[in-house]
Amino acid sequence: MIKCPHCNAPINYVLGETLFTCQYCGYTFSMIKEGEYKEIAQGKHFVVINNYSRTEMEEVLRDWMRKGVLKAGDLAEKSKLIEMELKFVPIWLVNVSAETTFRGKKKIESVETRTLDKGRKETIRKVRWEDKSGEFSDVIEWKVLASGGMRLPLDKVELSVASKVPFDIKNVSPGAKLINGDVHEELARQQAESGIRSNHRDKVSREVDQILEIESNVQSEDAQLLTIPLWFVRYKYKNKLYSIIAEGSSGKIVQGEAPMGRYDIALIAGIIIMIVVAIVVGVLSWPR
Repeated sequence: MIKCPHCNAPINYVLGETLFTCQYCGYTFSMIKEGEYKEIAQGKHFVVINNYSRTEMEEVLRDWMRKGVLKAGDLAEKSKLIEMELKFVPIWLVNVSAETTFRGKKKIESVETRTLDKGRKETIRKVRWEDKSGEFSDVIEWKVLASGGMRLPLDKVELSVASKVPFDIKNVSPGAKLINGDVHEELARQQAESGIRSNHRDKVSREVDQILEIESNVQSEDAQLLTIPLWFVRYKYKNKLYSIIAEGSSGKIVQGEAPMGRYDIALIAGIIIMIVVAIVVGVLSWPR
């Protein structure tokens, strides 16, 4: 059993977790090894306030079900909420910078049409390679999920600076669940550095078709821990289960599953058929 180093209260945990916030006193710490802990200083731990009660969040969900395309028309009225749980999820915010230089080749394609004897036409595709080099830099506050086992689209989570305050256990809504983590600060920095390297390589790939050289100078600073409120919802519609994740600060839907209506399905099928027909017609009419 792990106990809080500050108040000696029991800590609920799963094997492999190393980052904890005591649900009684709010003390945040990482476990180096059994019996050895490192405090996450208050100046490095922040929390985003939850602004929605269960009833208010249900209204947000019903409103989302009514709006948007490709959703069943009676979704808001016929769906049944099975589970609604507010969780405070820890993420690391890592200030990371990168300067990248690259050299490569870009493929330039052109098409020429020549008229032959008896009015026949011939289409010739030409390809040439052009040298291209460049450099660019970025300074980004990279988000790293501190609980690696969770599935959460962090890129869709919008963080409001105005709602971020120093962590205090009093700012965790009663009944909400505090999520532990298994990603310590050093690992978060490594993931942020790896992430921005990959991001820069993707940028270079959009500039050139063949990368000959690429070099990135990456640096990261100390990370901050931010605990954010997220509503995890499951609902049933026509005996099938769907899930929604919503931000507790803004009410924005981060991720949501919704069944389509039968008319939407028919519309999509019709569009697909039209696209296939257009492709076939285009291939058959292409000059030979």
